[in-house]
Parts: sequence; structure tokens; C-alpha cells
Amino acid sequence: MNHTIRNLLGLAAATAVLAVGVPALVSPASAAATTGASSVTDDYDEYWGPNYSKYYDDSRAKAKGHVWSDNSDKVHVEGKLYDKYSPQWLCGYVQVKFENADGDESYYWAKKCGSSGHQSFHYSRYDVDNVQVRVCYWDNHQAKRKYCGKWDYIYEAEGDDE
Repeated sequence: MNHTIRNLLGLAAATAVLAVGVPALVSPASAAATTGASSVTDDYDEYWGPNYSKYYDDSRAKAKGHVWSDNSDKVHVEGKLYDKYSPQWLCGYVQVKFENADGDESYYWAKKCGSSGHQSFHYSRYDVDNVQVRVCYWDNHQAKRKYCGKWDYIYEAEGDDE
């Protein structure tokens, strides 16, 4: 009986060594394959969000979307803005900020009032180093932004390492 238990423990130990050792051997190869695949394409393509405004009572505006760069080095941001359960005088509001290396900024916005459906938006710019998004509410009575969430970087150009 002692011999059988010893054999089972030995077999379990050998299996554990193989299970731990095999991923370590496979990881560098798959990492190299992944790195090679991503360096082939120059385009940037990523989904962002959801991003939220701050709460007003039990409601928050929400935006989510997609950011990409095309072959002409133009960066595109598209998305959907939702406004659910807010009072009539508040509308969901999203700001998109494009910035270049010189620090020049371009702002775009979309507004959605009412809880049915969503508001789609799509903006694009050339010569972009980063893009940020934030979601707020728009106060129709005071004609200004309120309850803004924080700015979120959704795109950052990779620097040249020469």
C-alpha cells in the first residue's frame, strides 16, 4: 500500500511540473507571434467606454464607442450617447477633445435629450496625438455643462523611438 501511494504522489508531482512548465515554454512564442502581428498593421483600432457623467438623483448619462486611425493618419471617434431617467431640463452631453503635439485642441460635442434611444456621433481630425472623452449633462435652463465625469484618454499616438 505504501508503494502505491508513493507512485501516485510521484505521478501527481510530475504532472504538476509539466503543467507549470509548459505554459512558461509556450508564452514567449505566443508573445512573439502577437507582437509580430501588431507591428504589421499601422492602423489603430479600439473600443472605448462606457464613460459616465456624475449622478443626478439616480440617473447618469453614458457614452461608448470606437476610435481608430485610417491609412491617411486621420483619427476617427464615433460613438453613442445615452440619457436615461433624467429630468426634461437635463440632456446627456459628450465632449470629444483632439490634441496635437503643439498643444492645439479641437473640441466637438453631441447632446441627447430624453430617455428613448441614443444620439450617434462621429468626429475626425488629422495630426492628432491624443483624444479624450468626457460625459456630462447639459442644463437647458442655464445653457451650460453640469455633473461632468472625468476626462478619459481613448487614443494616444505612439512616439517615434529613433
